[in-house]
Formats: sequence, C-alpha cells, structure tokens
Amino acid sequence: MDRGTPLYRALARPRQNRSMADTEFQEIAHSGGTVTFHVITDPQGRKAYSIQWKNSRGVAAAITRIYALQIGIPVGVFDFGGMGRPLNPPPPPGCFPVFLGSDSEGKFGRQCPSCGGYWRSDSWAKICPYCGIRGQSHEFLTQAQASYVQQYCHKLSTALAAGDGDHPIDMDAVADAVGKEMEKPPFYYVEVSQQNKFNCAACGAFNDILGKFGFCSVCGTRNDLQELEHSIGEIRQRINSGGNYEGALKDAVSAFDSFAGQYIRQLVRLVPMTRARKARLEKTFQNLKTVADDVRSILDIDILDGLKAADVEFATLMFHRRHVYEHKGGEADEKYIADSGDTSVRPKQALRETQASAHRIAGLVMEMVRNLHRGFHEIIPTEDAPIREYAKRSRQT
Repeated sequence: MDRGTPLYRALARPRQNRSMADTEFQEIAHSGGTVTFHVITDPQGRKAYSIQWKNSRGVAAAITRIYALQIGIPVGVFDFGGMGRPLNPPPPPGCFPVFLGSDSEGKFGRQCPSCGGYWRSDSWAKICPYCGIRGQSHEFLTQAQASYVQQYCHKLSTALAAGDGDHPIDMDAVADAVGKEMEKPPFYYVEVSQQNKFNCAACGAFNDILGKFGFCSVCGTRNDLQELEHSIGEIRQRINSGGNYEGALKDAVSAFDSFAGQYIRQLVRLVPMTRARKARLEKTFQNLKTVADDVRSILDIDILDGLKAADVEFATLMFHRRHVYEHKGGEADEKYIADSGDTSVRPKQALRETQASAHRIAGLVMEMVRNLHRGFHEIIPTEDAPIREYAKRSRQT
C-alpha cells in the first residue's frame, strides 16, 4: 500500500455517535475509481499496454498490486520499488500486474488460507491474527478478491486481443452497488468490519479482527498486552475514585488470568510438547507459584522475573483472594485460609481491600504480563522489519 504518496488519500471521516456494536459486521463499500488498460501496437506489430488507476470519490482510497498468471492465479507481490529499491520482476515471466483497490476506509480485507479467518488491514498482511500462520501477502486474498483477480486478468487478455485503445474497469459502479437490491456489477466485492480495530503498539499497523485478541497481521506481535494495559488503566481510575477495591482486585487478577490463558493456549498449540506437559500448563492461575513454576520449567518463561519475594507472596495471596471474591461471596472459608496461609482472618469473615493493596496488585499484574509477553515472543518471534521502520518513523515525527 502506498501510504504517503498520491495513491493514498486518507479522507475518511470518523463516524459520530455510534457505539462499537453499531459498527460491527457492517459492509464497507469499495473505494471505487477506474482501472484503465491502455493498449498500443508498435510499428513492428508488438503489443504493449500500460495500466492507470484513478479515483476521485472523496473517500479514503489505497491500492495494492500483485502479480498473477494470465489465467488469474496470484503468484507474487508487485513492488514498484522506490528509493534504492528496484522494481521487482514477475515471478514467472508473462504475469499480469493486478491493481486492487481498498475499501472506502482505506483498508483491505484478508482471509487466512489455513483457518479461513477474515480480518481487515491497512497494509500487506503476512500473518493470520487468529492462527498465526505466516505467508506471502498475495496468499491472504479473500475469495471475493481472488474472483476479482480472475476477472481482471480475463479483461486484460480480452483487451490485448481486441486491439489498440482504452479498456476501463468501472469500480465506481462496484462501490455504488453496496447495500442495494440489484444485480451486482462485474468485479463486485465489499469488505466487512469486524469487532476490534487497533493499531499495533509495536509496528503501528491497523488491524480489524474478530474478537478481542490476536496477532498483528503485519509484524506478528500479540495485541493482548496493549489491551490489558488499557484495562488496568481503567481499573486504576476506579481505584482512584474510591470505588469497590475488592472488585478492582478481582478484575485485575481476572484480567491476568485471561491474558495468561490466551498466551498459554497459543503456546500449547504452536510448540510441540508432551500431553503431560500440556496438561500441566492448562491449569488455572489460582495457585500462582505452582503455575509460574510449571511455565518456567516447561517453557523457560519466568513470569515472576524481577519481582521481590515480598511481592510474590503478596500476589500469591491476592490470587487466592480473587477466588474468594469470585466464588465465595467475599467471605473467607477454611480452604482459603489453609491454601493461602492467611491467618489474619477467620472463617466466615468478609475480606477487605484497601486502595493501596488494589493499586499494588494492579502494578504486579502488569509486571507479570510483560514478562509473559516478552517470553512468548522469544518463542514465537515477531517480524523485525516493520517494527524497525515504525520506530524510525516515530523518531522522525
């Protein structure tokens, strides 16, 4: 995608007064425009052609290019090159360069060839956010985009056979047909908004995925950490407002449990290991020390790295207390006292938290999830190039 060039016009306006649910699973029209094949015959009788893409609809518009066999099978990315980078030749000679326009928000639909998951991105995605499979950008076309590629190649072949002149593809008609009860025009396809739109904290890429958590489709960084940072920030605001400290503790530890569960499930799925080791990892985090020891011994990830002994003891106690708040109505019982070693309370006594204890566990949760996030990506590496490029751009602004 040519962000920052005349081919990219970020003119989309944010939708006002609409809830997140209102924007889920909505059809998003194509950005429109016209692709024109200019066919000429030279004095020696040789056919030549050029391709022009134009768009003036006043919406966000971007374009990507791939190489396809003349029968319409995508085989590679068509890179125009740039400063210090030459134009890349087609993988097999004789391929057609295919221009694909974005939707009217400047985004592109993507579909995983392995798990079938659909999402949207603002650049050439190479990683499925759901299953994590990696490939080349042209391998993640949606079924509708693949159909467009076939029609496009057929149109270009027909244009070359027809003789000199201009042969347009009217994508404005495609854009205008969205949501209308009518026969859809040739080359028709739309994209569909998903549930969680986020910009990757590591590389800045836009992702619109089903559900809340996933891999960035450009660099492969999991978004769980940035989502949790937002959740813990909201919890701290509640703590500062003098709210329910017991509820804040329960939510902070539950957030960690959800975060750790996501990462452990991914590692169990992606890392070969015995069934016995999988079973040890697939336990809840009620007993923090036991599970932390299992994660360290099996995956060499130290969730408690950098924590002082007193902090580990405190966090362990708070994890036991979360279970009481969650399942016992906040009242201590003999099992809680035996498991936690908390002799400061009696059976039936209601547990109480303070603003300080609630803030302390929120901070410790963030330390532990950062440890897990870092260890996860030592096992499942990210793509360094887009992360380095994003860091470079950020330093220049």
